Amino acid sequence: MIKVGQSGSFPKGLVPGRLRYVAAAGLLTFVCHPGTAGTDGIVPPTCPGDEKCYKEMRIVNNTENPLFPVIQASIQTQQFPGCTTADGGDIWLQAALKNKTECFPVKNTYYLYINPTAGIPSGQTASIKLPWYSKLVKPNPDEYIDWWRAGRNYIFDDKKALDESYLVNSSSNGNKVDPGTPWVSCASLANNVCDPNDLKVYRIDGLALKGSDIQTQTPFQLNEYTFADVTPAGVLLNLAMNYNVSNVDQLYLPLALEPISPGFPVGWMGSALTVKDWRAKLEAWTGANADQTDAKNWPIYNNPIMDTHTKERLYPKAGIRVPSALTVFNFYMSPYYINGDTKLPQIIPSTRPKYAAAIETNWDNCTTPPFKDCPLHDMYAPIKTVFDNSYSQYLATCWERNKSPAWLAPVKETKLPSPEAYARFVQGWVPFRADGDGPGQKCDADDVRELPQASDPPNPPERSGAARVNYVRLQYDFHAPLNAKGDQLFNPYTQLVHEVIGESAYAFSVDDDAGLHKSEGTGMIFEVGGFGHNPLPNINEVPPAVPAYYDWYTAGVSLGWNKDFPKRGWLKYGVCKDAPDTDFPDINPGTIGLNPRTTPVPCVVSLKGTDGIVHRIKLLQMNHEGPLPYQIWDEWSGDKPGARLNPKTIACPDDDPWCTQQTNEVAHRPAVGAPTFTTNSQEPTN
Repeated sequence: MIKVGQSGSFPKGLVPGRLRYVAAAGLLTFVCHPGTAGTDGIVPPTCPGDEKCYKEMRIVNNTENPLFPVIQASIQTQQFPGCTTADGGDIWLQAALKNKTECFPVKNTYYLYINPTAGIPSGQTASIKLPWYSKLVKPNPDEYIDWWRAGRNYIFDDKKALDESYLVNSSSNGNKVDPGTPWVSCASLANNVCDPNDLKVYRIDGLALKGSDIQTQTPFQLNEYTFADVTPAGVLLNLAMNYNVSNVDQLYLPLALEPISPGFPVGWMGSALTVKDWRAKLEAWTGANADQTDAKNWPIYNNPIMDTHTKERLYPKAGIRVPSALTVFNFYMSPYYINGDTKLPQIIPSTRPKYAAAIETNWDNCTTPPFKDCPLHDMYAPIKTVFDNSYSQYLATCWERNKSPAWLAPVKETKLPSPEAYARFVQGWVPFRADGDGPGQKCDADDVRELPQASDPPNPPERSGAARVNYVRLQYDFHAPLNAKGDQLFNPYTQLVHEVIGESAYAFSVDDDAGLHKSEGTGMIFEVGGFGHNPLPNINEVPPAVPAYYDWYTAGVSLGWNKDFPKRGWLKYGVCKDAPDTDFPDINPGTIGLNPRTTPVPCVVSLKGTDGIVHRIKLLQMNHEGPLPYQIWDEWSGDKPGARLNPKTIACPDDDPWCTQQTNEVAHRPAVGAPTFTTNSQEPTN
């Protein structure tokens, strides 16, 4: 696994958001456009010299205070085929350097501070050129820094928060890195306030210099990126950009991301709210009191008042900061403190407020007969089976009394950990492990298996992919037709992110609705605080992902696309709507997934083509009874003229020829293997 340079007082191996960091490293398998280079991929750019060796990182400050960005190049010590050294290595560097005989481990994390002295003033922009890698002049202990793989951009708006790491790193004891080749520089951009004399890079080894890394107590907003597609075999497919705004751990600042490319054809993701409006929504939702020393609905990060006379806080310029469900239960499972001071918990209040307590109560109601106030209890069942099994594996293979962490001890009555610990793993979607370096914490995938994926079959139950499918759907249980409200929400924090503040960002670790975006381009724009001072070139928000299709668990409406006629295709769609109202995020529409448990019937799927004509297909049947996999539709082959569609299952409103003549149905549930329940159609022909 890729480990990263974030620490603090979290239990070892369980830093909030850890799975997200692994997922960021996993972007190597997220590929859209391999191009025409064949199985050997493309030739990597020559560094330095080739402009393709660099990506622009442009930070726009539309807030009222200076901003202080920090770019993180992450530690890279992954084990992969052909690299079996104890230190592991970096497959990205193998691709970049055209060398598969060396492993190129990066044993440390590196921080690049941009304008750490004065920051980026309000209304101004700073931009840098970030090379793929830097070969260090003094290769000790690393020969290279990899800037593009599993990178992060931290945005601070409080100088004291920044200085908690910067002053330590810039001291005489800091690990300042001399410029290598190629190196970071200020970009050639009009009115660029980037100060070339104030670009500072430090090595963060996490051992020699206490406090040199960014502490979890400090307020910042995080986003993540990877600027190339490399296969597990080390083949460079393209230099596309994979990026996200990560709220897996917390919410702090409104941030919008947009790729830089000619004509700016791709819009933004994240949030376009002003800081004032953003914070007002967070304060109202959490129920924070006027001086933010308590919250009645949802916990907040503690920004303690350090002087009772002046009322000055530890972070004077910081605003409200809201932890995710994962972070909330990580804290209540095992509290941690600001600078280790047990009088200053990092999260307040000390006991779970209303919404957090309701998560535990709702879980009990939905997983324990008679399933009080939980009409969706059948969706919870496979999730509980998977996590109970994971904990049983942990007890059998890793648990050692008096050595293992106390917060994972079994409670006698249930033979499960405390409700807070259990909720922490469920809300993080991670297996029960404590894979740190201390006694009793040597626990890995050989001991406790990874959790199932949505592609896994429903049997055996303890490995059922239905757990993952239901988990993602329950995160959005506030949407129709589930319409969960109040104390029945699986995770109210997801509703905060996607509905209350309306942000397209990761709300939880496997957020399939709005998390990851991919685009070709020469760099990224990071716009903070809305579009007031200096709007993004493209002010249109990127559409959300099409509802996911899963072989074992959903039906699908598969839409034709012809790459030779890119202007003849689909523009918009609507699920259970007569009028299409949602843009497709890509020219290739793919397959619209329809979960039989949550799709009401009859349901009209409406589609608008580039010709302006609206087509509709009406689903009459969506069975979700009996054992998994469901017989969603009656058996049908759809390969005979005049019998393309089963009239018991699907109807064609207004006898639309596209539906009656160009769409067929396949419904088959074999004795062995995944079922198929799809309609398949051509693209619009006009």
